[in-house]
Amino acid sequence: MEFQVLGSVTVRAGGQVFAVGEPRQQHVLAVLLLEAGRTVGLDTLVSRVWGESPPKQARRSLQAHITRIRRVLEQAEPGSSWLARDAGGYRLDISPDQVDVFRFRNALRDGATDREALTAALDLWRGEPLAGLPGEWAERVRRTLGQEHEAAVVAWAVAEIRAGQAAATIIPLTELVEEHPLHEGAAAVLMRALYAVARTADALAVHERTRRALRDELGVDPGPELAAVHEAVLRHDLPPGEQGPPAVPAQLPAAVAEFTGRADETAELDRLAARAGDEPVIACLTGTAGAGKTATVVQWGHRMRDRFPDGQLYLDLRGYAPEKPVSPDDALGAFLTALLPVGAEVPLGATERAARFRTALDGRRMLVVLDNAASVEQVRMLLPGTGGCAVVVTSRDALPGLVALHGAHRVTVDQLPVADAVTLLRRLIGRRVDAEPGAAAELAERCVRLPLTLRLAAELAVSRPAVPLSRLAAELGAAQRTLDVLSSGEDQRAAIRAVFSWSLRQLSDQATDAFAALGRHPVPTFDVHGLAALAGQPLETAQVLLNTLVRAHLVHPAGVDRYLMHDLLKAYARETGSIDESAALDRVYAYYLATIAAAMDRLYPGEAHRRPAVPAVASPVPGFDGTDGARDWLDAELAMMPGLSAHAAAHGRPETSVTLSRLLFRYLDGRNETVAISIHDQAHAAAHTTGDRAGEATALHALGGVHLQAGRADAAVAHLRAASALFKEIGDLSSQGRAVAAVGMVEERAGHYRPAIDHYSRALALFRHDTDLVAQAHVLTRLGTTEARIGHAAAVTNLDHAMALHRQAGHPFGQAWAKLGLAEIAITRDHLSDALALHTEAVELFRTVGHRGSEAWGIDGLGRTHTLRGHPDRAAEHHRRALDLFVAHGDRDGETWALNGLGEACRADGAPASARAHHTAALDLADRTGAQEQAARAHHGLARAAADTGDLRTARRHYDRATTLYRDLTLPAADVIEKELADLR
Repeated sequence: MEFQVLGSVTVRAGGQVFAVGEPRQQHVLAVLLLEAGRTVGLDTLVSRVWGESPPKQARRSLQAHITRIRRVLEQAEPGSSWLARDAGGYRLDISPDQVDVFRFRNALRDGATDREALTAALDLWRGEPLAGLPGEWAERVRRTLGQEHEAAVVAWAVAEIRAGQAAATIIPLTELVEEHPLHEGAAAVLMRALYAVARTADALAVHERTRRALRDELGVDPGPELAAVHEAVLRHDLPPGEQGPPAVPAQLPAAVAEFTGRADETAELDRLAARAGDEPVIACLTGTAGAGKTATVVQWGHRMRDRFPDGQLYLDLRGYAPEKPVSPDDALGAFLTALLPVGAEVPLGATERAARFRTALDGRRMLVVLDNAASVEQVRMLLPGTGGCAVVVTSRDALPGLVALHGAHRVTVDQLPVADAVTLLRRLIGRRVDAEPGAAAELAERCVRLPLTLRLAAELAVSRPAVPLSRLAAELGAAQRTLDVLSSGEDQRAAIRAVFSWSLRQLSDQATDAFAALGRHPVPTFDVHGLAALAGQPLETAQVLLNTLVRAHLVHPAGVDRYLMHDLLKAYARETGSIDESAALDRVYAYYLATIAAAMDRLYPGEAHRRPAVPAVASPVPGFDGTDGARDWLDAELAMMPGLSAHAAAHGRPETSVTLSRLLFRYLDGRNETVAISIHDQAHAAAHTTGDRAGEATALHALGGVHLQAGRADAAVAHLRAASALFKEIGDLSSQGRAVAAVGMVEERAGHYRPAIDHYSRALALFRHDTDLVAQAHVLTRLGTTEARIGHAAAVTNLDHAMALHRQAGHPFGQAWAKLGLAEIAITRDHLSDALALHTEAVELFRTVGHRGSEAWGIDGLGRTHTLRGHPDRAAEHHRRALDLFVAHGDRDGETWALNGLGEACRADGAPASARAHHTAALDLADRTGAQEQAARAHHGLARAAADTGDLRTARRHYDRATTLYRDLTLPAADVIEKELADLR
């Protein structure tokens, strides 16, 4: 028998619920239950049920209730005598474990940090305790249990977040915080959960609501715990398990349908995984191509998800693919992008990346699958340094170095046993295998009992249902004998080729040619347009051929409208057909360049003249009706672009690599830094190899822009100055002007406005004979904006001129930036309505072209304007949105602006503690990136916050530092500070 008080008071026995009766009767039972096993005196019972002024008939009523409770208990369990009468009162002779409230408390006590125990405790909670019972005693019990429940929810949420399950905690925590707006502990944990799922702005909003509630209700600021979490969110510095997504990477591909066999191999992997403790476990699955190494580890990995609760990383290293193998540097970049918080900086060097990768895995229990490795060197830097993780490497090579030097355990994946091979055929073909067991066994042998070839043979058998399996086996045997002669019968290759050739015999000539063409495709995945280009076919024909190859299991789906080919099949495809490989590659490269150019023309029409001319192609190109379709296509292809560039350079077409970089320059601005550096680096190397000085300079310029965005000023200036020198050497004054202007942007971001103006003016002089309106307009925009920040009268003229040129060129992206510059002037003139309108218009234009990194600057400007207009709440919302976008795009300079803006908004809203946290985070980032003006702004904000709280000593220290910085930068803000400092004295 079990009793419930966490909800309505009920009795449960034998799977049934027994009603206790009217509320007063429930009240009596509740008092006895909460004293389970102990005698409760009559006076205590009466006072708890009826209060301090009970009616005269209370004791008689109590006896009646006791009698009815006995009947309920006897009905629930006939013959029971749970309720006993003592000299002093009544007692329920039950164990506390029979009452849900005691089980709840025991679970909390025994498993204060254990996820399962905490989950079990919360599962006992079925609503408001003692539901419907009146009186002071019942209210006190409800209040106490409610506080225990709140603590349990918070403890459970902390455990879930540490386990990487932050998303599951957000709704319960949000409900708790909304019900108890002064509960700082719950608010702090909710902030951690929101941050963990990349909702930084929402996390900051929780802090703001809690801060406001504390101030309005209690007149106090948030305590140390909530303040510490707030600062950690601002600094992107929460501990592992509480950082941004993906908290639990789940990168394993889908498991293979009808997976069969490999019991011994997976049992060995189970044994090895059980040893993952103090040291990482490394397993190496080796075996011939087509043996199912990848399928085995993927199947096993999905089954072992619970053993590796921190996630699974997967990467196809392409060690045996026709494409260039994945370098350790690129592999580390991909893994770090998955592991680090959104916006976290991925180191540039391979050694630094490897160290950061090992740090990211420290203390985590993860599965790392390195598929299709060619050598030990390819995986050495991808191995974790501490225990808890398991690494599974698949390779056709035995990788003796991995075993000898790194303690890897080799697991051989060979041919399937005969029984398993026949079982796989039975699952794929059906009852025909049972009707012809001998023929099925022969067919399995003809397929050398490899899963890949068995699946292809089964597909053929299914497509020819009237043909006996014995005949199919005989046909395959004839094909194999032919290839034995041609290949001298070397190992299993003749047999594998026989199965492949047998599959091709069932295809039309066109489909066979399409298969052969796909063997030459430069990147692992492709769509129907890529096949059309390779095969030189119309789009409709290519779609039919692709569907045919998919049905024959020669091509496999790899996402929405995207496909891939097993590397063994791809290698075989390269041996087949009479396709002109050079012409096919020319077509597919031309297709990609033409499509990228078309997409870029949709997104940035005003810069079309600055991109290289791309010839029209005969191959079909996707139609982009608007900016969304163009952006979606580029986003889908982005991961493939570095491979396309590398393939072109390695196959005698370095100019394609250079063109690819130039076409994608604006699209890559503010996007995936790792991809951008890879593409521009490859273009630089390709141009240098061929002596293309212009291409080399353009790539250096692009690399400088990537470093500028990431806040690496020294690296940015080095690349940009090298680009400028090359442009000057070849006499390209316009491009030299753009490089000089980019150096001006480095100076501008540091707050060195006068040197920036000098660079912009030099750039304009270099443009004097140029007809590139957009280039001139961009520099005029930056010049005018910079002049506005130091009060130069020429700012309006330059920005108006820039706007006119952008409009003339039909360049909305540039118009948006010019509007931001004009908004700066409006702010300095206190024309705040104009500033608000200009910032709003800029945001809409940036949104139209899909440049979210630039949109963030407009949103941040809206925040500053709202602060000046006396609306700090709305200002803080805009700054939080801007901060999220800046973080997502790796714009460190933007982050400092948004953080300082948040600090100013919070101070204007009467929250000096929050202002101090934001300005401190801004100062830390500004010091790391060399943004001196934002450092000065942060010191100024810290000084004001300290003065507001009466800490005059700290205020003077920050005022002095801000004054020094502003004076060094020769900015007028120094005069404002001098006046504030004088007032302070």
